[in-house]
Amino acid sequence: MLYSLPVINWLSVLINSFWIIGLSILLAAFSYHYWLADQENHRLKEQLEQPAFQRLFWLSFVFVGVGLAGTSQQVWESTVWIIFTLFSIVNTVRSGS
Repeated sequence: MLYSLPVINWLSVLINSFWIIGLSILLAAFSYHYWLADQENHRLKEQLEQPAFQRLFWLSFVFVGVGLAGTSQQVWESTVWIIFTLFSIVNTVRSGS
């Protein structure tokens, strides 16, 4: 056997998938709303101020915050990312109403 330790750290893959999913949600939301602004002849700023985009914007940062808190090596880093994630959760809930 070539390797005595597991080659893939599945916990690391799981934790890192959170921030990757978060950034992909952000990219998809921005891309869609950019296209929608063009189709409806609105300014991009007006489109990005819509509640539909705001919910996805803050939801994506919840995922990013969870992923970065999980990959942090220092306690202070984790604390900063957890506070950022809680702030993002609050804003996600606020943008839903």
